[in-house]
Amino acid sequence: MQPLKVAICEDIDADLQKLLSVLRQSSINTDCTVFTSGEELLKVYSKNKFDLLLIDIYMNGITGIETVTKIREIDEYIPVAFITTSTEHTLESYRLSAFKYIEKPVKQKDIDEILQLADIKKENIPSLIVHKNSKTEKIPFKDILYMEQQARKVFIYLNDKSIIEVYEKLSAFKSQLEGQPFFCSHKSFYVNLNFVRYIDTDLKCFVMENYKNVPILRQLMNKAKHVYEDFLFAKTRGET
Repeated sequence: MQPLKVAICEDIDADLQKLLSVLRQSSINTDCTVFTSGEELLKVYSKNKFDLLLIDIYMNGITGIETVTKIREIDEYIPVAFITTSTEHTLESYRLSAFKYIEKPVKQKDIDEILQLADIKKENIPSLIVHKNSKTEKIPFKDILYMEQQARKVFIYLNDKSIIEVYEKLSAFKSQLEGQPFFCSHKSFYVNLNFVRYIDTDLKCFVMENYKNVPILRQLMNKAKHVYEDFLFAKTRGET
């Protein structure tokens, strides 16, 4: 099982070392990245980069509340736990959909609980099931930019710039992609509408967030525009 990718934002070294020690003693494996300020975290933060954020509220510079408020503008799903010495911001933590409010000094049972919740959420994320090297893997749909058929392989391009290759036909994934925000723009491509910047009608392609172009068949252009417009409309209404 892949470790939970945990972002820790804490500017007091003693508290940071205590938290890292407790995390190491947990039965759930973690891969921790440490930040000492909200500004430092925001410089590198991107959607789906981490599975859990543990953040102190009171830090030099911008506060944990201000940091998470900015993060929620680009990532509404990451589980967040505020770690602090005061409970006066409890209502704000609820507003920001925080999983938990943990008081210092951190206790093993509190950290174990938040790790279990984050692990459950990660395992239950809607995913594409692929078979590779005699193993079954789950790839969260939210991590897939687009999929491309090349000869006997399907290349799955992820938002962390990695690529997964499987010996399969693209059509074999059609049933799994139904009900997900994917559009088949070409016999060799499925695109995740969440990562589309815009449609280039001259080049007849989706321009993705990584600025790669995914072709759209001429006969599918009108359908592609309608599907994308409907997707954006539903997104603004909070339906996706």
